[in-house]
Amino acid sequence: MASLNKYGRVEPHYMASLTGTTVEGILGELKGRIYYNPETDGYEVADKFIAGNVIGKAERIEAFLRENPDHAPARESLEALREATPKPIAFDDLDFNLGERWIPKGVYERFASSLFDTEVKITFASNLDEYGVKAEATNVKITEQYAVSAQTRKYNGLHLLKHALQNTSPDITKTVLKWVDGERREVKVRDGEAIQLANSKIDEIRGAFPEWLREQSSDFKDRLTDLYNRTFNCYVRPKYDGTHQEFPDLDLKGLGIDKLYDSQKDAIWMDKLLGGGIIDHEVGGGKTLIMCCGAYEKKRLGLANKPMIIGLKANIHEIARTFCTAYPMAKVLYPGKEDFTPRKRERIFREIRNNDWDVVILSHEQFGMIPQSPEIQQEILQAELDCVEENLEVLKAQGRDVSRAMMKGCQKRKANLEAKLQKVAHALETRKDDAVDFRLMGIDHLYVDESHKFKNLTFTTRHDRVAGLGNPEGSQRALNMLFALRTIQQRTGRDLGATFLSGTTISNSLTELYLLFKYLRPKELERQNIRTFDAWAAIFAKKTIDYEFSVTNEVVQKERFRYFIKVPELAMFYSEITDYRSAEDIGIDRPQKNEILHNIPPTPQQTEFIERLVQFAKSGDATLLGRLPLSEREEKAKMLIATDYARKMSLDMRMIDPELYSDHVDNKASHCARMIAGYYRRFEAYKGTQFVFSDLGTYKPGAGWNVYSEIRRKLAEDYGIPQSEVRFIQEATSEKARKEMIAGMNTGKILSLIHI
Repeated sequence: MASLNKYGRVEPHYMASLTGTTVEGILGELKGRIYYNPETDGYEVADKFIAGNVIGKAERIEAFLRENPDHAPARESLEALREATPKPIAFDDLDFNLGERWIPKGVYERFASSLFDTEVKITFASNLDEYGVKAEATNVKITEQYAVSAQTRKYNGLHLLKHALQNTSPDITKTVLKWVDGERREVKVRDGEAIQLANSKIDEIRGAFPEWLREQSSDFKDRLTDLYNRTFNCYVRPKYDGTHQEFPDLDLKGLGIDKLYDSQKDAIWMDKLLGGGIIDHEVGGGKTLIMCCGAYEKKRLGLANKPMIIGLKANIHEIARTFCTAYPMAKVLYPGKEDFTPRKRERIFREIRNNDWDVVILSHEQFGMIPQSPEIQQEILQAELDCVEENLEVLKAQGRDVSRAMMKGCQKRKANLEAKLQKVAHALETRKDDAVDFRLMGIDHLYVDESHKFKNLTFTTRHDRVAGLGNPEGSQRALNMLFALRTIQQRTGRDLGATFLSGTTISNSLTELYLLFKYLRPKELERQNIRTFDAWAAIFAKKTIDYEFSVTNEVVQKERFRYFIKVPELAMFYSEITDYRSAEDIGIDRPQKNEILHNIPPTPQQTEFIERLVQFAKSGDATLLGRLPLSEREEKAKMLIATDYARKMSLDMRMIDPELYSDHVDNKASHCARMIAGYYRRFEAYKGTQFVFSDLGTYKPGAGWNVYSEIRRKLAEDYGIPQSEVRFIQEATSEKARKEMIAGMNTGKILSLIHI
């Protein structure tokens, strides 16, 4: 433990000097707790050694032992890895998708040849992430049984097999006559019936693949199963026990605590051993202190030279305060808002570069102002552009099989990337000798608080009509994070390089999990032959096609990635670098949620408006709502307009028109004020604070009617509650005002806080 606390690693000579024994004696005493790693020519604790891809580690030690057959410590390490190897998953327990990139193309050739009763050749271009399909000869299965006839062309079985391999759908159109500007014209529209038929045959092909696999020989199935287990079922996550850590410079007394949570110690220990990861703890688990202790310990032990912590603007002051309290002697750079003005920014950047800081603390916005290395930007953007251009070539080759939306989307992405590359090239040409960027600052580890704010990362996909994928373009904020991480990963030569902290790492879409891996595990994804989102989704996600109502009240076909498959292996891949703790795991004492739903009948004005809203949804006559007739564009989205009016109307009719409609004793604002006043009187003696949330409108002082000011008015005029005790979070426009507001709540001066 002394060695781990002093060096962060196993140092047998140091331990021998402390105990007065020999190195051999120390190694003998620690047998089973430390293992020799030939790649580093040193010993590692079991938590670090028997973790990650244990099959890959075992293979590398086997190669070492072939050259060094008498190396006993390496042989013991190999035995420990073999013992820890996950139990192989049997063939019958595997869920296969047609088009998974790890499956050799020869398997798909045999399947296709069997399906069509003729020899079929399949190619796969990994740089394009593209399958090609050809047959030696056609037959009735290709031209009729697995074919779809459209108005202008026929999609044969080979076309549909390619779509099945790519998990996409053909974009089939037909020409219809429509009235346009007073005359009948031929217009191209999607042929829903033909697309539905094509999708059913694609599903038939995809469904036939696992059935065909089950019919193959035992040797064939064993080889495929072994390949799968070696590729995906190879990860081990030990229980990271960090209770031995001593944190020598940590000022617990200053923090006002006796000790860290065991969960905090375990997370810090995992972070040390892996060189990063994901801290997925529920709110209240002490993630701020994990960041502070993790960053300082990495610096103290030489695991990082200059760590950086970034957090939300609203929280960054508290993070900096906590760090300086925990480590009062630490050399901390925490620039304020005024230090990041355009004139002062360069000075801060030079200070980051030129000084040996224990930690640099910035807000997300300040981090976004740091210039990223033009060389890194050029490398990543060029790789993205190459991928898009390759996709475009593939799409052009497919011709009419491809939707115009997909083609336009790729062309737009290409144009945007070319513009960004031109900007980077200009920056390289005009760069001054004394220019400072992220690479030159020497930051070698990032702690990213509320990391879900960076989830909107760019990705490449051919799925253009699949709901819930998010925006493939991504955001500049997320792209800057990718540039920074790749800079660190290139310097270290390995994955991770950052610690992401969030209570909601994955919230909305399947893409978010893939993008986490794209950030933190690029090398491991490449080992799994996963270079694009489509390749990842082909392995771990299941797409379904359903029919639902559109915003224009039409029945439309919707493709969605509904759920994950191969969940145990995916979970292990995620958990290998993740420390997840619920509030219950940590032992946080929380009151039970007491949720009460209030059913409020509509007011007479609301009842009358509902009838008009129904008529509008049927007819599209906007004058029923007191507005001008719908434009052609608005006509297509009339149900969205109706939904927006319904949300506003349900809260308060004055949300629609504060001059046309009046207050009512039974509207939601009145009910809300009545309930707040009731709780106010009930808990007045305890000086308890109420939080009120609403998802409509915006509080702006003196900017006309809004529901928030209306609630405060009712509380004051109808219930005699002083307005000074009812505050809005938007009033705290500075850190000083925020602290004063928190102090007001703690002392009982503020008894209602309204959030938007």
